[in-house]
Amino acid sequence: MTAGRTPDDRIRDDPTSDAPVTRETITAVIAAVSASSADGVVISDRCGAIDHINAVARKLLGFPATGTPDASNPDTAVGFTALSTILDELGTRDDTRPLGEVAPAWTGRVHLGDRQSGRTVTVRAWDLGAGDGSDLVVMSLVDGVERDEREHELVDALTAVRLRAREQRIIAGLNRAALTGKFDDLAAAAAASIPDLFGVPHALILRDHGGGTLVVTASTVPVDEPSRTLSAGTDSLAGYAFDRQDVVVCGDVRDEVRFDVSVLEKYGMRSGMAAPIRGADGLWGVIVVYSEHPHTPTSDALSCLVTVADVLASAVRRSDLERELRYRSLHDPLTQLANRTLAYQRIDEALDSSRADGSLTAVVLVDLHDFRTINDSFGHGAGDAVLAAVAPMLTRTVRPGDTVARFGGDEFLLVCPGLRSSFDAIGIAQSVLAMFRRPLTIGNRMTTVTACMGIAVGAGEQPAAEMVRQADVAMGGAKKDGPGSYELYDKVQGGEALRRLTIATELRTAIEHDELSVAYQPVFDIRSGRMTGVEALARWTTSSLGEVGPAEFVPAAERAGLIGPMGAWVLRRACAEAAQWQSGDPVELRVNVSPLQLRHKAFASTLSRTLEQTGLAPSLLGIEITETLWLEDTAAVTDNLNELHAMGIKILLDDFGVGHSSLDYLMRFPLLDSIKIDRSFVADLPLAQSEAVIGAVVSVADAFDLDVVGEGVETTAQLESLIRCGCGYAQGYLLARPLPPAEVSALVASGRGMDVHSGPGS
Repeated sequence: MTAGRTPDDRIRDDPTSDAPVTRETITAVIAAVSASSADGVVISDRCGAIDHINAVARKLLGFPATGTPDASNPDTAVGFTALSTILDELGTRDDTRPLGEVAPAWTGRVHLGDRQSGRTVTVRAWDLGAGDGSDLVVMSLVDGVERDEREHELVDALTAVRLRAREQRIIAGLNRAALTGKFDDLAAAAAASIPDLFGVPHALILRDHGGGTLVVTASTVPVDEPSRTLSAGTDSLAGYAFDRQDVVVCGDVRDEVRFDVSVLEKYGMRSGMAAPIRGADGLWGVIVVYSEHPHTPTSDALSCLVTVADVLASAVRRSDLERELRYRSLHDPLTQLANRTLAYQRIDEALDSSRADGSLTAVVLVDLHDFRTINDSFGHGAGDAVLAAVAPMLTRTVRPGDTVARFGGDEFLLVCPGLRSSFDAIGIAQSVLAMFRRPLTIGNRMTTVTACMGIAVGAGEQPAAEMVRQADVAMGGAKKDGPGSYELYDKVQGGEALRRLTIATELRTAIEHDELSVAYQPVFDIRSGRMTGVEALARWTTSSLGEVGPAEFVPAAERAGLIGPMGAWVLRRACAEAAQWQSGDPVELRVNVSPLQLRHKAFASTLSRTLEQTGLAPSLLGIEITETLWLEDTAAVTDNLNELHAMGIKILLDDFGVGHSSLDYLMRFPLLDSIKIDRSFVADLPLAQSEAVIGAVVSVADAFDLDVVGEGVETTAQLESLIRCGCGYAQGYLLARPLPPAEVSALVASGRGMDVHSGPGS
């Protein structure tokens, strides 16, 4: 052999060395080495078919100097008998030596010929496997018993071949996994390949977790929780390699001064090497191999580790690219919201959940009003800026878990799963409309945007496309009501749509002709049993529809723009009737007022005139507002509330605890006189959790000097629980149903209090 040249150099210089190491490649390399060897060399398969035999072996085995030996020739019988003996012995052995320790799979002596005239040769045989899957046996024949140093060159060649074959087989498998599997599976496979590649059982793959922290992604041995996180830098071999962004070798921890070796020593490791894994945007992580013995890896071992790191790096970049492409395929480039494709997927997922748990899913289409004017007046750039500004506002307004999508043009779509009723969807729509009343800053301009919304609610009985169609139909109805409107899709388009249209039409006439009425539900002081007030409740009975409940006609009034006239009518009628009850102990009148009424600048002054005309003292009137009013937070609303408070009118917060209220609101609006605990909390009494919630509400109210009313009391147990919680007032069917004016007047005149068994009594 040429000085300075190794068998592995011959393999790597071979033009086919980048291809799998085949039977032919191995035969060619070993044949080249054995040509000048003083030992006999035979290469065959496990059945004895000879691929190569050098001149020394031919002479030892008695084979002709040229040509392929013929087993049927009597002159070659001795040689083939010897080969058969070697193969038989080899078949009983199991070579389990780690890579890099290429030793004979079988060593022994074979006698050639008869005992007197024959000779004994020392045999060393290796059972190899080529990269193409074929079997291969290499035999070294030495004349005499003592081992000859000339065999070392053959061993070196076999070592190089075996290393190369194993490396190519494993890397090929990792490449296939990188193309077809998930990255986590590939990382696990890469870690698992380390024992085969390097003959050591310990390997880790760590990824950059941000902030200079590395986290174990895959390992060949269990790693305790504290050791699963390492720091980049000099705290460990892995951190040092990551920080340097280069291959790092530690031959012996006892000699290491570049980084802390305590982690290595903790697990009994004496040496190791690490290589960085590079992603598309910089360093992704690091792969580390450890050994329990001091060891300096060869250049081939380092090259192999870098190859594994490169395979992982390619997979990381491919995974990042696939993730980016998937994101782009499912998101709108302008707003970064979900696009139409992802929106349909989210609807399908929500409907699946609805079918499984019985909840409802709402699909809400949001159409920006007169958006074309913005584009025409200020250019498409301004229109894009509006869309980009609206997107995060919508995302902040909806609930966690809801999906906001740009559905195309100036349309957005909301997917709201897990609802209890259609009213939940309406509440979301109202929050969105309130959001649109806030001004936007586009460039140097302040502008406002309005919208119309169509709502479809389902429990999974129709597909996603049908839900979107229903929302679109409902939005068409909302547009007829004008900007700032919403409409809920009617499942039965015939009768229900006709009923809604009839309600809207007849309600206007009823207001104009005083065809509504007011009922009054008493409110009692729990401690004294005395009736202290009544809540005015609008009632409506028509000749064509019969009795229409507030749940129907109040939303109809809001959609038709009649909430203002209807609210004014109720206030006038209730104030006039309440003024007649004040001959004895005063009874406070409480009237619900909608946010739409309070947005009108003249509301307070109009109410003042109503009180003058009816003769009801302002101190005997309380207006009940809902928590959604705080979302309005406009100058008109604030001015009206301040003016009402100055007049001596009490302000009560209804349905406390179910909307957007908080201590922050109570601190920002010190005008409140009373809060009403929502009936949903009262309904769960006397459960300990509900008592705890109500007790906390009472404590907060006491801190702000507010009265507390528990509404919806229907059982004695609920009433007793409210008393235990310290609640001062109660209202509900257990105490009294809504009464007509004449019965309230008689109740006031008699001075009767509450009777929890039979309603109001003596």
